[in-house]
Amino acid sequence: MLYIKTKLGDGRIVRSGIQENNTYAVCSECGKEIPIHLGEVFSADNADPLDADIVCPECTRKHFAKQKPSMEDIVLLATALCRFGYSKQILRLYDEFGISAIQELGVQDYGVYAEALLSAVSDRN
Repeated sequence: MLYIKTKLGDGRIVRSGIQENNTYAVCSECGKEIPIHLGEVFSADNADPLDADIVCPECTRKHFAKQKPSMEDIVLLATALCRFGYSKQILRLYDEFGISAIQELGVQDYGVYAEALLSAVSDRN
């Protein structure tokens, strides 16, 4: 079992097991605390996974609102969300959009689909 060990001001030491449901990060853009999956952080292409910039769904939504997402953006977002455990939500969106693969989306649907992906994540929390 992996755990963190923290020494309190009174000298006591507290150990806490690192589990899927008790690991958090701070959004690098807004400072909001968000739950994270360590497996995804360590499997990402970062030089140092412990120094990764984690961005919350709301800030990601703002990012997509500022620019028109590309197919690559949509695929990367959907892939990351699948790895985070949102596969069922993504498959439901396939039905809602009448597609069997993301590549079937029209360019005009990219922004709406990105918003739907992010809403599916926000609704699960």
